[in-house]
Amino acid sequence: MEELLRQILSKLDNMEKGFLAFQEETRQRLAQIDERFAQIDKRFAQIDERFAQIDKRFAQIDECFAQMNERFVQIDGRLAEMSGQIGSLTTRVEALEGRVDEMNGRISRLEQEMGEVKARLDRVEVEWGEVKEALHRVETQLVDDVQILLRKIHEKVDEKSFEIYALNRRLHHAEAAIEQLQSKA
Repeated sequence: MEELLRQILSKLDNMEKGFLAFQEETRQRLAQIDERFAQIDKRFAQIDERFAQIDKRFAQIDECFAQMNERFVQIDGRLAEMSGQIGSLTTRVEALEGRVDEMNGRISRLEQEMGEVKARLDRVEVEWGEVKEALHRVETQLVDDVQILLRKIHEKVDEKSFEIYALNRRLHHAEAAIEQLQSKA
């Protein structure tokens, strides 16, 4: 009977060791997830830096537009002054058209850069969604695994408690029989 109790204790110790190993593995997985989040935070910091650079570029572009507006005001004043000089006016209008073409080129480049920024942002949003999905799958799978292990442990404990109960009943019957024999002797 002591041997059986030792076996039961041994099995319980093995189950406890298995659970502790599982607990350690879970902690390691959580540490890996924390590392992954740290990497994601770094990437977001880099993205924030890029957006700051883009904001600076837009500020420079705004300054250029303000300067262009000042130039347009100056050109309008000159056109009013030069209404009598049609020949030179035509030449200056052609120069103005060249500047407008440059501005259109710059605007086209700005629109292209804005499209690239939007595409990058879309890629970041997609990657963020993938990270959320992966994290959700890991959390769900981990909870399911823990629940399955706990059910198995519960079933084994129920089996062993029934066996211990049966052994206790037998022991009580044996003690009662020994006491009867001792009282007769």
